[in-house]
Amino acid sequence: PVVVALIWKWVLLRDGILNAFLVSVGMDKILFFVSPEWSMFWAVFVSIWAHMGFYMLILLAGLQAIQPELYEAAEMDGTSKERVFWRITLPLLWPNLLVVVVLALIKGVQIFDEVFVLTGGGPGTATQFIVQYIYNTGFTEQVQNFGLASAASVVLGVVLFVLTMIQLAVTRVRDNG
Repeated sequence: PVVVALIWKWVLLRDGILNAFLVSVGMDKILFFVSPEWSMFWAVFVSIWAHMGFYMLILLAGLQAIQPELYEAAEMDGTSKERVFWRITLPLLWPNLLVVVVLALIKGVQIFDEVFVLTGGGPGTATQFIVQYIYNTGFTEQVQNFGLASAASVVLGVVLFVLTMIQLAVTRVRDNG
């Protein structure tokens, strides 16, 4: 994730590749890390980009587990592609989709690396997520507040525990399926 964030930071800097392209086509430079909206967009985009391959592998494994005979039977029955998707592909891929959603939620709650490298939580605290809040509160502020950082860590731990239990339940349902 850090390397991906560094590459995207290099692309998005004031004198980066994207702004060089914008200037070459006659547009003005955009200061992506000055605006809270742009900073948040790029922090989320880079985080998704960094982990998309893993989620795609899970979905691809689910697609490959669907028996080809089901598609052949649907084709012989003259079923439309849309109906095949809604009646065969999606229901059989649903457990994998749930796994991907829960894993993405867990990763989304734990986001730190990409945002720290891209924006450092700024501008201001516009892109400061909970893990960075814990880090800043406990270690980098003028007055370090270990109690507040610990309390936030416990809340984060509880949220992650709940998400993990959901993940385990989904996996059990899929395995018993």
